[in-house]
Amino acid sequence: MKKSVGILSGLAVAIAIAATAGAWYTGKQLPAELASSVARANEELVKATAGTGGSMSLELASLEQHFFSSTAHYRLKAKDVWLGEGAALNFDVGIVDQLEHGPFPWSRVKAFKLLPVMVESNSSLEKDDFTASWFSAAGDQSPVTGRVSVGYGGHIDSDIRLAPVKLNEPNGNTLDFSGMQLLLSGDQQGKAVKIHGNAERLEMKVVGDDHPPATFTFEGLKVGGDLASTGHDMVYVGNLDVFLGQLQATLGPKQEVLLVKGLEQNNLYSAEGQDKLGARIEYKVSDINYAGRPVGSGQMVVTLKSLDIPALQSLAEWYQTKMPQVQEMQRATAAGEPMPAFDMTEDEKTKVLAEVQKILVAKPKLAIEQLSFKTANGESRFSLALDFANPASFDLPPDQLGKQLISQLKGELSVSKPMVGDLATLQALLDGQTDAQAIAQQSSQAGEMVGMMAVQSGMATVKGNDVVSSLHYAEGMVDFNGKKMTVEEFAMILAAHLAALSPQG
Repeated sequence: MKKSVGILSGLAVAIAIAATAGAWYTGKQLPAELASSVARANEELVKATAGTGGSMSLELASLEQHFFSSTAHYRLKAKDVWLGEGAALNFDVGIVDQLEHGPFPWSRVKAFKLLPVMVESNSSLEKDDFTASWFSAAGDQSPVTGRVSVGYGGHIDSDIRLAPVKLNEPNGNTLDFSGMQLLLSGDQQGKAVKIHGNAERLEMKVVGDDHPPATFTFEGLKVGGDLASTGHDMVYVGNLDVFLGQLQATLGPKQEVLLVKGLEQNNLYSAEGQDKLGARIEYKVSDINYAGRPVGSGQMVVTLKSLDIPALQSLAEWYQTKMPQVQEMQRATAAGEPMPAFDMTEDEKTKVLAEVQKILVAKPKLAIEQLSFKTANGESRFSLALDFANPASFDLPPDQLGKQLISQLKGELSVSKPMVGDLATLQALLDGQTDAQAIAQQSSQAGEMVGMMAVQSGMATVKGNDVVSSLHYAEGMVDFNGKKMTVEEFAMILAAHLAALSPQG
């Protein structure tokens, strides 16, 4: 028994010595680590604010070091950062960070997290004149907090939380947010990151002088992802998915309710060799209901292949330099003023054209693999695939340039007559019609009329309950609904149909 007690006492002493030595080591390493982290953060802030007309920066204002803990104070500053609308952002806020030295920070030991780490960071926004209203809305607690564990091997686990917020403005506008948790796990260099986030509910009411109040409720937000760096700056492969359980909007004079359930966006990015990127983006809506009546469900799948990453990055960087011009064009449009010209120097035109050619040399592909909408009695579908190529010259006549720019195009459209009838029924009910027999007759006629007009125009054919149209272009020839013709012949047919549809003067 005495031997066991002696062994346990020896282990306790060994652990204490290890913890003390680890804390001393962490304290010595901390200033250099913080300086490196701040430098990396500022590099990312420069990229994030490029083209906004302003800048953001993070600085370490002070560091108070103790044996087992330290306290760091940061300043996060924004100057003239314009995000697209409203006034530019200008602020200078403080962040306090309570740092527990490893290998066994007490907060982790209390939570039975016994894996040794180099440091445990507990940061929060500081209250000042700029943040006071946000603190007040969050119940006088820090609206943003973060807990970060840094392992000795460089692994980082982050737990970032937005506090619940409630706002009630004098004009009647309200906001009620349940808060959000975002978990991030990855390495110090940002080469890999796993993401998991969730928020239960956000409700907002907007009151205007010239329109009825509008209320929006978002419920069940989830974010998840597993991303890895491609080696190209800010370009990652892997998956990033967003799910919203329900969106409810109460709108209009009658305060009718739009209810949308099961909204999804699933993004999958993949590397193709050293410098190419592919992507598959999927959107889903499981159920749409309006004014208490079922509408339907929808889905869209978009794919991209063989995108030249360096060329895309170069174009993105150039575009960011032109953001002040873009912003001025947006402002003029919103104000109803004449839109200013988009100025480009000859050097810029040459550079942009060279990058576009690099993209086209890779023969990128763009496809809407599926765009569908389904009601109780039918489903309509659309698909479009485009294969691009690098033309011999961009100075070719438009018709020749188009033939060389697009090597292949394939599109298909299928409109369900019963689905058209379902939508006609919904419209009649929303208009206040009550005669069931008349509504049924109008709905049936609506579907049949679509089929009849399509056949008479020659733009589509009818197959069973579907109105179908197909187009395939390759090697200078067009196959339109089974009829082969030249591009010029197809253009003439299309122009004739458009002229026939135009209102007569």
